Amino acid sequence: MSLAVRIKWKEFLVIFLIYGIWSVAVFLFLVQLQGFDKTVDQFEGGINLYVSFTHTIIKGTVVFYVLIYHFAIPAIMDRRWGKISIQVIAFFTLLTLYEYYWTFFVHRTNPESVGNLTPASFFITTTILNIASTIISYFTAVAICSNVIRRSKEQLEREKLKAELAAIKYQINPHFLFNSLSLIYTKTYKTNPEASQAVHLLSEIMSYALEDWGEQGIVPLALEAKQIKKVIQMNQIRFNNNIKIRYSEDIQLKDAKIPTLTLVTLVENAFKHGELHDAENQVAIEILARNSKINFRVSNKKRNGPKELSKGIGVNNVQQRLNLMYGSKHTFTIKEDGNYYMTEIVINI
Repeated sequence: MSLAVRIKWKEFLVIFLIYGIWSVAVFLFLVQLQGFDKTVDQFEGGINLYVSFTHTIIKGTVVFYVLIYHFAIPAIMDRRWGKISIQVIAFFTLLTLYEYYWTFFVHRTNPESVGNLTPASFFITTTILNIASTIISYFTAVAICSNVIRRSKEQLEREKLKAELAAIKYQINPHFLFNSLSLIYTKTYKTNPEASQAVHLLSEIMSYALEDWGEQGIVPLALEAKQIKKVIQMNQIRFNNNIKIRYSEDIQLKDAKIPTLTLVTLVENAFKHGELHDAENQVAIEILARNSKINFRVSNKKRNGPKELSKGIGVNNVQQRLNLMYGSKHTFTIKEDGNYYMTEIVINI
């Protein structure tokens, strides 16, 4: 059984347990209020009592599971109120028809045997119960979402702390590093302008990487794109301006943000493993930010010959950070075959 199935099964069992305890409590309350015999008579006694009670618990569990996990939580997390509202109305319509059939034709075959319960009073009572179920499910979903968000933030903080500790463990003193880069830049400025430009670009990228960007480490998308162009410049210098790259950018959402170095990491991965000199199979980098959505794609033909060693830490780190920050509001896609490699990120803002 997969992890996702086990989680859903656990969620279902929790609702089943809670609803079962609640149903037993209501039954005992009715027994205390009007006596055991009268309460049993309401269910027509005998086997009908067990059938009705079991049916009520199973139906209630399914209803609340669907309302909470398939309607309320997606509506809260993804803000799809209109579409989900229509689905909820359709769900309650089918549920009401099922309840009517069960009440008047299955559980009690003779409609007159239901006593004071008429079709009109049935629909009124069912509507009230449906509204109450929706309200309870909504507030339960709010509590679950709040807990998920809190745990995600805690996980993000733990990951950030872990990254900071790793950086402290392996970093070179930034002041020493920048002073050294400044010295190299000064010494090569006149004798080798291209080398000095590469040092200058490296200094700016490292300054960007070491900057404190707040608790979540997010930056404007335009700033991340600027760093990507610096990485491209550095690699052009590295390969004597002989690499084939197609870069396009259309950032219409000025307030769009992205976790720092997320896109830079994927671009650097393309330079590390891609074929850079094939004009017919250029490294393609595309950044779009419009209509409340960020789209990023980088693709490359795989390089023949010896491969640079890689543990895939960079890509895994990107996936983890995006998952913690955006959850279901994003997709991270990797497509790969024997010759080509493509990564794509879509974020709904």
